[in-house]
Amino acid sequence: MLGRSLECSCSRGNAARWRLQQARWISAFPSFKIASLRRIIAERTSNNFNESRVHEIGPDLAALEWLMECGATKVEMSDGTAISSQREMRTYLKQKMDPALSVRVSHASSSSHSSLRTLSRGDNAFTKKWPNAPKGVYLDKVDASDSAIANEGFKYLREVHSLHKLKLNFCDYFGDEALRELAGGRPANTLEDIEIVLNPSVSDGAVYSLTRLTALRRAHFYFLPYVSNRTAFIRAIKIAIPRCTVTFPEATRIGYGYDEKELEK
Repeated sequence: MLGRSLECSCSRGNAARWRLQQARWISAFPSFKIASLRRIIAERTSNNFNESRVHEIGPDLAALEWLMECGATKVEMSDGTAISSQREMRTYLKQKMDPALSVRVSHASSSSHSSLRTLSRGDNAFTKKWPNAPKGVYLDKVDASDSAIANEGFKYLREVHSLHKLKLNFCDYFGDEALRELAGGRPANTLEDIEIVLNPSVSDGAVYSLTRLTALRRAHFYFLPYVSNRTAFIRAIKIAIPRCTVTFPEATRIGYGYDEKELEK
């Protein structure tokens, strides 16, 4: 009798665990489908790389347009202008692509931005390659947090002149491929600060691209669940870029977790 009751108890326990696991799969599947659909939409709309647009207005303004159309939080330009909406972006593009407006605005703002970082002058190769790009107008700091930027769109960043800071928090549509694009272009020699928080698509393989960003002085990461060896990830960047301060704290509390024991009860 005791053996039979234990067997029944074990069977009930196994059945309960199976129902619990099945419920998790069912509840997770719709959200996975929605996330995949959003990713596809993001990649085929605002993130669709338009090379002719880059030649038309230059890589920095094309990248600015892409970022704001994807919902970037804030972009700071080399002339001190901070842009945080599509309306501000369109006004800025109109000013910079209209020579008369551009001269008038630059004279009005020259006194308030005298302490800006000195930009490389006489970059003949860049000017020759992008003759339509307005001179002295470059991306400086980008906060793309909580935006819909995806892998394909990172092609816009390959040729930006002198990007110094890039914040990519709560962006889950890009992964290792996007960082390869970043490291394969000019940002590899200019980017000094990068931040990636809560991204389920960045894996251990991303470290090979990050180690090519030789100008990095600060790199911060948090809650990258597909980075399985956090210690090796940090070590690889520090060895490749000794002057870079790398922080990657262990994720102890995240709002998307659950307590399995409590669910079983």
